[in-house]
Amino acid sequence: MRGIRTQILLALCCVSLHFGLQADELPVDLGGHIRLNYSHQDWQEPEFRDGLGFESLRLNLSGELQQFSYKAEYRWYESGDFNTVRYADLSYSIDPQLTLTAGITKVPFGQLPFASNSFWFSVNYYLGFEDDYDAGLVLDYRTGNWEWQAGYFINDEYNDAGKFGRYSFDVADDGEFRNKEDGQYNIRVSYTGNLIRRATTTLGASYQYGEILNLDTRDDGSLNAYALHLRHIQGNVKLELEYVDFDYDLAAPEGQAIDRVAISGFEYPYLLVSEGQTYLANLVYSLPFEFSSLTDFKCYTEYSKVDSDLASARVSSQWVNGCSFGWGKLYTYIDSIQGRNMWFSGGPGVGLDLGGRQHRTHRLNISLGVYF
Repeated sequence: MRGIRTQILLALCCVSLHFGLQADELPVDLGGHIRLNYSHQDWQEPEFRDGLGFESLRLNLSGELQQFSYKAEYRWYESGDFNTVRYADLSYSIDPQLTLTAGITKVPFGQLPFASNSFWFSVNYYLGFEDDYDAGLVLDYRTGNWEWQAGYFINDEYNDAGKFGRYSFDVADDGEFRNKEDGQYNIRVSYTGNLIRRATTTLGASYQYGEILNLDTRDDGSLNAYALHLRHIQGNVKLELEYVDFDYDLAAPEGQAIDRVAISGFEYPYLLVSEGQTYLANLVYSLPFEFSSLTDFKCYTEYSKVDSDLASARVSSQWVNGCSFGWGKLYTYIDSIQGRNMWFSGGPGVGLDLGGRQHRTHRLNISLGVYF
């Protein structure tokens, strides 16, 4: 705990320095957030259901130099008492249409930049299929209404399957199910156009193939995943749909179950069904009024679930209803999260029949953040 507090103080000193200097004196642009969080969790014992406290500190760095641009984000979390990189990459603009990015960078898969609008993300995030960052390179080509992306990732952002304190969710070594990401290929294509009058629609497809090294057998298994995604914006209404199919073919030791794989993030490992499908539907409404300094007021309902045909499987789902808005540098999320058999909503895992708490749970989550 003392270590993370020291790092937070150092980061705050950097932020203070940022506000004490003129913009043209800085070699990089600085930004970040400081967030508080209130949570009510109905599955906890009554005396532990409610809590308000410091949630996280974020520091962002970015800049440009001729045809190069760079950006990095680092976070400190109080709840898990850990700190982690989110991304750190360097981009080279080959020409106005073609960009090469290398480093710890976003995996081009599914809806971008996010498959959700709430603070709590969708189930895809907890499977590693939303806002995921790994170590590798991505080529981005844009022409007309089309965007093409291809990426290769050597390994996860830490190249350490036993490190659970991370922002992105990755294949893990939990001591029993011992696997790690060992090379991954991604292809993504999307088309954005005015298919309906006064509306913008983005249609896309993604494919991911990765080698999954078993740390006991030293043999490679694999992950195959593909996604179909749609985003439609018409006036103040936004509709998002996504379908993901995934299949882990694991090189497990003899006698070990291959219907599950360990995943980790935010200091915790858990078990995920090794093959299945996810379904996602979001409906967002941006309120068409202005009130004093109130900005970006939107409300949303977001449903996502994981399903599988395996005998050991059980549906996991998450339904988030909420609103978010800004007030100057303050940004607030108010979310009601209903989870069923869902990790981080009181469940024992994702997509598996593991016993324990598999009924519907409810969490009220309020995030208060100052963004700079």
